[in-house]
Amino acid sequence: MSQSEIPLVDFAIYHEAGGKEKLGKQIAHVLKTAGFMYVKNHGVPQEKIDAVFIASTDVFHLPMEVKASRLRSSKFEPSCGYVPMGREKLDQPKREEVRESYNYIPYDDQRLPHEVPEFGMACRDLFDESWEFSKKFLQCLAVGLGQENENVFAEDSHHFIGRPGNFTTLRIQHYPARSMSNEEGESLTRCGAHTDYGMMRIFFYRTLTVLYQDDVGGLEVESTPGHFMPVTPIPGTVVINIGDIMQRWTSDTLRSTVHAVTFGKPDRNSKERQSIAFFLHPDDDYIVTCLDGSTKYPPISGKDYLRERLYASFTNYFGRSE
Repeated sequence: MSQSEIPLVDFAIYHEAGGKEKLGKQIAHVLKTAGFMYVKNHGVPQEKIDAVFIASTDVFHLPMEVKASRLRSSKFEPSCGYVPMGREKLDQPKREEVRESYNYIPYDDQRLPHEVPEFGMACRDLFDESWEFSKKFLQCLAVGLGQENENVFAEDSHHFIGRPGNFTTLRIQHYPARSMSNEEGESLTRCGAHTDYGMMRIFFYRTLTVLYQDDVGGLEVESTPGHFMPVTPIPGTVVINIGDIMQRWTSDTLRSTVHAVTFGKPDRNSKERQSIAFFLHPDDDYIVTCLDGSTKYPPISGKDYLRERLYASFTNYFGRSE
């Protein structure tokens, strides 16, 4: 797969006669093959995306003692909160990962950074817009996979989204500028090679800084085993990929693709990078079973599956007693 082969899907046809079926065929084909796509005319207002970028910039530049007072819960539970560098490691056992994050879930406001009061509202708006688009996208996907119930991936498995009982999270990530020697470059990365855990991820760009993102580089997708290519921002689009639980749910019909965020060339490392991702998960008690009726994978609840994966990545964070 080359960069030119990352497909661009125009979601505007959703509103046309037969649009859901046409999109379903396109989306299903892409997620069976490339696993990544650009989507334009998605309907998520750019000003709401930009509002989160602007507010989160102020959040990440707060003093460390302030950020450290708003840490994400160390229990296995959905929670807002700051995740400092070193807590998550996806590139095990290779390189250290240089990034900090803030996780947002609508019903947990105890760890919101009140020093930036607009941050919480901006995150809530983008969370809601992301879910509205996700429902349409997942309905199309179900139709494209020949499912009689077009809501199997949408409302039927997300009764508790945005409430206790569902782990869906809006995550804002900050990759600080970092000057380094060649030796350090061998031991550091921004986000290690991994697949996502949940159903799907929407990756947002900030139109005002597309050139900045192009200059800095970052998101890369594995085109062939061990070889990665950049996913260059396209103005007015989001990037979507599905996660491991969707591959399992569809008995490996869909493809959860390995990706990473790298430092890139040495002259890029003096620039900061930010990203926003909407990570969609099924309800905690929703039982995921193979849609084809096979026993390729045993049934598992949304929460149990996520617990297995988070314990592997947050090696120094979650206790095993939960």
